[in-house]
Amino acid sequence: MKFTKLFSFLLVVIMMFSFTTSTTLAASSSKTFTSRDTMSLTLAQQTSGDSSVATFNVSGLPSDAVVTKVVVDANSGLTYGGNGAIVSNEVYIKNDSMSTYASAPWGSLNKTEITTGVMGKLANGTWSIYYNGTNVSILAGTSWKKYSSPKLTVYYSYN
Repeated sequence: MKFTKLFSFLLVVIMMFSFTTSTTLAASSSKTFTSRDTMSLTLAQQTSGDSSVATFNVSGLPSDAVVTKVVVDANSGLTYGGNGAIVSNEVYIKNDSMSTYASAPWGSLNKTEITTGVMGKLANGTWSIYYNGTNVSILAGTSWKKYSSPKLTVYYSYN
């Protein structure tokens, strides 16, 4: 008898708690996309500039997927040449749901993690990236640097 009363009481408490709290658990995941484009930049000595734009078609994610962070990986297709050396300064990123580019300092090993400006944006759509660089050489002439087939990993959550 005591066990039945205790069990009934606990069941009522659990039910009351479940009716008063409403938590929605969101799932999260990530997916990597590769661009067919090349981000290329040619600069004269001691000048800075922006590369060409690479685009990504981010699709196949849940329709309500929102970005938690993105990682730009430009390490696999790096080529360079000319007189001098171009230092990559910053990466710029934008998607269809953003009116302006977000930016982040260029990461080590040509990988850059970005949260500011992209977090909470819809994940599916067309993404665009480019980078800013500086030719640090004092030698006369130009240098060039290309990142072919950069990768974009989109980390997202969804309900």
